[in-house]
Amino acid sequence: MQREPLKTSGLSYGVNGKIIVDDVSFEIKRNEFLGIVGPNGAGKSTLLRLLARIINPTGGHILLDGEDISGYEAKELYKKISFLPQTSYFDFPLSVLEVVLTGRYPYLGTFESENTEDIKRAEDCLSLVDLEGFSRRKVTTLSGGEQQRVSIARVLAQETDFIFLDEPSSHLDIHHKFALMELLESLAQEGKGVVAVLHDLDLASKFCERILVLENGRVAALGEPSRVLSEKLLSSVFKVRGSWDPRGENLLVFR
Repeated sequence: MQREPLKTSGLSYGVNGKIIVDDVSFEIKRNEFLGIVGPNGAGKSTLLRLLARIINPTGGHILLDGEDISGYEAKELYKKISFLPQTSYFDFPLSVLEVVLTGRYPYLGTFESENTEDIKRAEDCLSLVDLEGFSRRKVTTLSGGEQQRVSIARVLAQETDFIFLDEPSSHLDIHHKFALMELLESLAQEGKGVVAVLHDLDLASKFCERILVLENGRVAALGEPSRVLSEKLLSSVFKVRGSWDPRGENLLVFR
């Protein structure tokens, strides 16, 4: 039986009288890569944190398999959704493997330790982000880009249906940016629902099946990149000029 998409209905969030996310409704299928883009302050990160139940909405609902996510027990929810924050902090000199294994927490019982299958899964995820041989390294000794890839491996080790990532390509060099986007695209093709906040419109247009554009907390556009990222929208929302090549495959953005 095909499972339902994750759906938001009238989703809103405000604090101290300021509305940050305003009446947002859309759905995410389990086999698609959705990019969330928009100018600074549009509400992108807040929307992603709402989807991951890091914060609770002040209005509207998020339904996962027909049930409001507010009704899920934490461990059950985090078997279904995983979240990469915009910034990860590593204050303790844990090994890379120990950090990635924290993604296995939802599957462990009280006082239960990771088993050989958990360790293999963690090591496989390190390979996916080009960190073979890093298991015993202390995470605090790594570069910012390497730490970002460790965080991505931790999210992958959680083995969820939906993966939410806030600026996952930050700190990555150009090679690893493309490798990451190809990995996320392949995960969607394998049946995951992948949602990423992205600032690079070129990367978003190349890899995302659909793009949601936020402006002042509201949905300005949602659909295929070539349709959504029009000259008119780029000008009105991002205050830049841009156009697609004649084949509609490459987006050119300039001031």
